[in-house]
Amino acid sequence: MKLLFVGEVVGKRGKTILQKNLSRIRNELELDFVIVNGNKIDNGFSVNSEDVEDLERAGVDVITLGDNCFKKRATVELLDSYDFVLRPANAFIGNPGRGFTIRETSSNIPVCVISVFGRTNFKNPMLNDPFMAAKGIIKQHEDSAKIIIVDFHANATSEKLCLGYFLSGRVSAVIGTHFSVQTADLNLDDNGTAYISDVGILGSKYSVVGYRPEGIIESYMTSLFPRKKVAENDYIFNSLLLDIDPETGRTRTVSCFNRDVDKNDRIEI
Repeated sequence: MKLLFVGEVVGKRGKTILQKNLSRIRNELELDFVIVNGNKIDNGFSVNSEDVEDLERAGVDVITLGDNCFKKRATVELLDSYDFVLRPANAFIGNPGRGFTIRETSSNIPVCVISVFGRTNFKNPMLNDPFMAAKGIIKQHEDSAKIIIVDFHANATSEKLCLGYFLSGRVSAVIGTHFSVQTADLNLDDNGTAYISDVGILGSKYSVVGYRPEGIIESYMTSLFPRKKVAENDYIFNSLLLDIDPETGRTRTVSCFNRDVDKNDRIEI
């Protein structure tokens, strides 16, 4: 079974690129399942209902979020309406929304997707332990789905690595998000678990985590809250392509699927 995980999608242009290209990518790569991190679509801050519905029509199976799902009322209010949009499982405990979902491919293969939030260097006292949150979901649902993908939205590489080791052999992949810069530590271990500290971005190559650099530079120089505006130039499509054994949930192969985006929002396969 082939699965594509697309890094953090930035701005309306990022969404447009998915709308223009994803059907063709699904066909040419023979994809069975697509996961997209939508943490920065709506002007750089999470998603709204229109974005969610546009991505579903484009061929996205699951949308994961991250820290920005706390920042917009519109996002918080939609979480209960879409079972394929995930906030971190160790945040918003109980309500609203959900931290995992199980969805089937067109050939009836169940895929469990889990979203968890790192606690290192995040100033949010409402976060529970991501390790125990992920372990609890896996234990409860491992008989329902052999293929399990974890999106770990976190700051610290050490915390991401530790979750990768902790879940080795229990999940198909632990995929880091939030850096918005693809890391060079892609690995497939002997237990069939793929790992990368950060899958990267569907956003500008010449940005700071998807935003225009000048606003972030100003915040460092003045200690004021950064004025975050989406950078629209020179987009890159960062993603991870996995081939997973549906019987065991072990990842057989994994590779980075990265492409430049042209001025017409098209990418070459």
